[in-house]
Amino acid sequence: MLLETTLIVLTLIILFIASYTDLRTKEVPDWISYGFIFMALGIRIIFSIQFGWFILFSGILGLLLCFALALIFYYTSQWGGGDSKLLMGIGASIGVSLPLNNSSWDLFLYFTALLILGAIYGLIFMGYQAIRKRKIFIKAYLKSLKCNKKLHLTLLIISILLLILTIFQTSFWPIALLPLGLLYLFTFVDVVEKACFFRKIIPERLTEGDWLAERVRIGKKILLEPKTLEKDDLWELRFQASHGKIKEVLIKEGVPFIPSFLFAYLALVFGRSLFSWFLGFLA
Repeated sequence: MLLETTLIVLTLIILFIASYTDLRTKEVPDWISYGFIFMALGIRIIFSIQFGWFILFSGILGLLLCFALALIFYYTSQWGGGDSKLLMGIGASIGVSLPLNNSSWDLFLYFTALLILGAIYGLIFMGYQAIRKRKIFIKAYLKSLKCNKKLHLTLLIISILLLILTIFQTSFWPIALLPLGLLYLFTFVDVVEKACFFRKIIPERLTEGDWLAERVRIGKKILLEPKTLEKDDLWELRFQASHGKIKEVLIKEGVPFIPSFLFAYLALVFGRSLFSWFLGFLA
């Protein structure tokens, strides 16, 4: 259908551009996100005139669902405003097919792919950061394991016992190294965040959507709590810095997450056809 093809091409172009800007500057300009929302709804309006207004309502419903999800992630500081606005555009593009049919689950499938591929991408990106700053990372990682020496020893013993049990019952082998592996994984994530993602920055270089990692105090007064910075926060911090009351603030950079949006959308669009082709190939 021409509508689906048009929306797919639009979404892919926007996500490629947004991914590039996120990796390069760690932010997505509002004109990309808002432009995406208006273009997706505009295309649906054009097709609705000829084929029925359910096409527009489908996009609006997808937009509202993603808006609700974006609010949850934004106010729990899981991602910034740029990510939230872009997700709303994706909701308007994918929509929720009306009347309800198998395609109505596409948005749910996209969220599922986003969670899975986002986790994989995040670990790969963290691995890259750990290699890039390996001297800092290795020192911090070993120190963290040493601080959790008792837990490390306990999980090591549990893993050894599970390995022994596999001699008598082979069904234990998939979980034999799970306790120790989870400790190493969680320690890895925690150390990478603390050693590689936190940095001091002057207020003039802050941008909307940056994550404030610690309280900002002026004397005994708390100016800002840890949060995602908004325009008013930037103005206040820069005002205080201009009067010499603040020099630097601690920011958590995090993983540039927009490429995960692109990977999940590619999986949604091409995943089913590739899966069908693979099954046909095996047959």
